[in-house]
Amino acid sequence: MNHHPHPRPIGGPLLDRGMVTLLALFGIAEGVIIWRFVAGLGAVSNMNDGYAWGIWEPVNVVVFTGIGAGAYSVGLLCYLLNRGEYHPLVRPSVLVGAIAYSLGGASIMVALGRPWNMYWLAMPPMWNLSSVLLEVAICVMGYVCVLWIEMLPAALDRAATSRHPRWSAFGRRWGQRLARAMPYIIALAMLLPTMHQSSLGGLMIVAGPKLHPLWHTTLLPLLALVSCLAMGLGTVVVLTAMMKQSWNARHDHELLVDMCRVNGGLLVLFAGLRVADLMAAGKLDFLAVPDFYLIVFVLEMALFLLPAFVFLTGRVENSRARFVAALSAVTAGALWRVDAFLTCYNAGESFSYWPSWGEISFTVGMAAIGVAVFIAITRLLPVVVVHDTPVPASIAAFVLSAKPEEAAGRSGALTAH
Repeated sequence: MNHHPHPRPIGGPLLDRGMVTLLALFGIAEGVIIWRFVAGLGAVSNMNDGYAWGIWEPVNVVVFTGIGAGAYSVGLLCYLLNRGEYHPLVRPSVLVGAIAYSLGGASIMVALGRPWNMYWLAMPPMWNLSSVLLEVAICVMGYVCVLWIEMLPAALDRAATSRHPRWSAFGRRWGQRLARAMPYIIALAMLLPTMHQSSLGGLMIVAGPKLHPLWHTTLLPLLALVSCLAMGLGTVVVLTAMMKQSWNARHDHELLVDMCRVNGGLLVLFAGLRVADLMAAGKLDFLAVPDFYLIVFVLEMALFLLPAFVFLTGRVENSRARFVAALSAVTAGALWRVDAFLTCYNAGESFSYWPSWGEISFTVGMAAIGVAVFIAITRLLPVVVVHDTPVPASIAAFVLSAKPEEAAGRSGALTAH
């Protein structure tokens, strides 16, 4: 494996103005959650028998896990294809994945009509083995655990650098033990998302004629898997650019260019699969109908193919164009998922749906707390690789757990190593 500089905590105040804003948004979501459990689901949402999952599952679960698939896609590139070449991106990607999947799982708990019945999942004899949702639930819960286990090395590295001998010995000892078990954990981290991401697409196969023909296909499991890989890689590129801008994080140009080229191939593959499926199923006539669904379909395809053009041409060398294209790739995957699960789903003339303010505020609040948790962890634990430049004495004091006057003399020597 190639040698890479080691990450370090970013440091800085945990409760600044931005963090207060994020926590305030989550506070509103907490109010919605409390009222949901006190007064029932109907008191905070417009869900009904025709649209039983509103926006919470399509956005909070399906889109969030697609964004969190950066851990999965970067893991594939790192451990299976490039012998560790993408290693500097692994910890931030895994952290985003752990947070996104945790938020998805928490959202399911809130959305379930009787969440206290979740204990049935711990009783295999009671499982409905013909349910796709059962496989999704088990794999997602298992993957959440795996992702947070993958983040343990960051916490153990932090403990190993402690000035207290017991914490330092604890971090070194358990860090070595976890390193020996990590190949098995990584194997699970590759298997579980492959299973549940494809199963998420399989869920909508049973929708049959309720899902518009331009989206309903037996290729839904494969499309869901390819889209999550494209969304994951796009998320990592966007995240890397934002960390460079905010924290002076390392920005390996060639590495990101190679990653984007891989993503360009995935985006072309997704678009090609959709067009080939429409041709094979004789559905091209639907492209001649100038209606809402055609507009949405064309918008989706444009969002997939435009970033692919940037990634597979010389424009990928331009950091701004690369950032915009990566953001477009994430948006494309998110839009396709929302369309396949909600926008292009028609439960019948007896039902209509528009998200309530309670649903919207809950979704915004969950996204806000996800960002807040990412910032807090990166400030406390060695997750991000930064440039080897001197840091302010205040940050050095935070990172080194030293007194400010001691850190002042050491801040110039503090580096990413």
